[in-house]
Amino acid sequence: MRNLNLSERKVLSILEEDCRISASKIAKQTNLSPEGVIKVIKRLQNNKILAKFKTKISYSRMGYTLLPVNIKLKKVNKDIIKRIKATIKQHKSFTWYKFCEGEYDLMLSFKIGSAADRSDMNNLISKLSDLIAEKEVSVVLSAFEICKSFLDQKHKNKIFKTLDHTEKPIDLSQEDHKLINLLRKNSRESVLTLANKLNSTARKVMVQLKRLEKAGVISGFKSKINMTILNYQPCIALMTLGECTDNDFKKFISYCRYAPGIHYFLHQIGRYDVELTIDSKSLEDLYNLVDDMRNKFPFINKITTLIAKEVF
Repeated sequence: MRNLNLSERKVLSILEEDCRISASKIAKQTNLSPEGVIKVIKRLQNNKILAKFKTKISYSRMGYTLLPVNIKLKKVNKDIIKRIKATIKQHKSFTWYKFCEGEYDLMLSFKIGSAADRSDMNNLISKLSDLIAEKEVSVVLSAFEICKSFLDQKHKNKIFKTLDHTEKPIDLSQEDHKLINLLRKNSRESVLTLANKLNSTARKVMVQLKRLEKAGVISGFKSKINMTILNYQPCIALMTLGECTDNDFKKFISYCRYAPGIHYFLHQIGRYDVELTIDSKSLEDLYNLVDDMRNKFPFINKITTLIAKEVF
C-alpha cells in the first residue's frame, strides 16, 4: 500500500483530466516548480502508480461498434489464464479484458468495424471454446470514462466519451490512424517527437491533432493509474433496469459522475443494461454504494457485483 502526499495528489488529479498538459502549466496550478512536477511524475512512474499516459478515443466516430463478451469458464487455473492471455494477444479486434471473481470469470470487449473484425472476434472465441461453460454477448449504446480526483473537494468529474451509438463515423486518413496509434502508446509525446516519427512537421501534426479533437475522434488524454497499489479494489457492478424516463436516466448518469470510485460507465443492450467499473476502498464501501444506488434509483431491478482480479 502506498499513501500519496499532497503534491502527488494534485499532480495526479491534473493528469487525470489532461495528461498532455506541460510540466510548466501543472506547476502554475500546484505551486510547484516545473522541475518539481517532473520529479513527482517520475516518482509516481517508478513506484508503478502512474502506469501509462492514454489517449481516449470515440470508437463510434472511428466507425466501430463495441461488443462486450462475458464468459463463465469451466475452470480457472494459472495455465488456463496463461493460455487465454496468449490467445487474446494474437487478435487485433479486442480492446480490453478483465479476469474476475463472481458471475463471470472473464470479460472481453471487441471493437467491430468490418467483416474482418467480426471474423477475428469469432476466431478468438472459437479458440477458447473448449474452456467456456457459458458466454453472453452485448451491444454497447454509450460509454464514457470518468477521471479520478485525489483531492477532497467535490466536483463533477470530467468524462471521456468512448462510444455513442447516435454518432456518425467520419472519414480518417492513413496519417490520422498513424497519429492516433502513436498517441495511444504514449499521449505525452511532444508534437516534435510525433512529427519526427510521422515524417511530418510539428505544425502539420498540431493542426491534425486539433482537428481530431474538434471532430470528437479524440475525446481526451488521461492517465492510467494503478489503483491497487493505492489499496483500492477494482470492482464491477452489472445492472438490469426497469422502465425509467430519460430524465431519470440522466440523473443516474449524473450520480455516477459524482459518486466516489466509479470511473467507467457503459450502457448496453444485453442481459445487463449498465456496467460500472468501480475502484473501492473496501467491500463495505462497495456495498454501501450499491445500497445507495438502489435507494436513490428504484428503477434498478438487479445489481450483480464482481471483483476484478486483472485488467488489461
